[in-house]
Amino acid sequence: MRLTLRMLCAIAVLLPGVTAAQFKWIDAAGRVNYGDNPPADTRKVEPISRPFTGDADPLATLPLELRRAVTNFPVTVYTSADCGAPCSAGRDLLRSRGMPFTEITIGTPQDLEAFRKLGFGDRVPVLTVGRQSVTELQSERWNALLDSAGYPRNATLPRTWNNPAPRPLAPPSTPTAAATPASPAGAASPSNNTPASDAYVPLPNPGPAAR
Repeated sequence: MRLTLRMLCAIAVLLPGVTAAQFKWIDAAGRVNYGDNPPADTRKVEPISRPFTGDADPLATLPLELRRAVTNFPVTVYTSADCGAPCSAGRDLLRSRGMPFTEITIGTPQDLEAFRKLGFGDRVPVLTVGRQSVTELQSERWNALLDSAGYPRNATLPRTWNNPAPRPLAPPSTPTAAATPASPAGAASPSNNTPASDAYVPLPNPGPAAR
């Protein structure tokens, strides 16, 4: 069978949608369909199997609209252990929208230094969507930023989806073993009350969540 230019163009347009679809089904009229959300009245639904490449992409399990947004504008939220209610409310907002996101924690002086270098100051939570950011919890601005990036308001994540575990902003430093010189006889021992140079200075509590 000879493929004409018109047929090749049609195949090129249809192929990405078919390969990205998660299901194949037959509708009431007997037509074969491909997509992520089969209608409830379908006669037969089959998951589309793909050859295992050895490097599975977890984003492939997301609905098409959500997958596009995650690929182009990944979501990250910066939090700290002492942030309290504002950080919890920020996470709840993202989860209520079915949002895949990465959580970065600020818990050491190294984290705080790296956080300040990003231009976020000392206030958490901070939401970043692609290259855009909103400092502190401002629900309307968070939602507006997510909307503008193409994230659906009520996405449904696959049952197998899990957001990655929170991780620190700065990689943990590897302690180096150093020989401790012996103290001369009769020398006074250092006081245990001397503050450590790497003691964590907690971020200021941002107060009640803004509405």
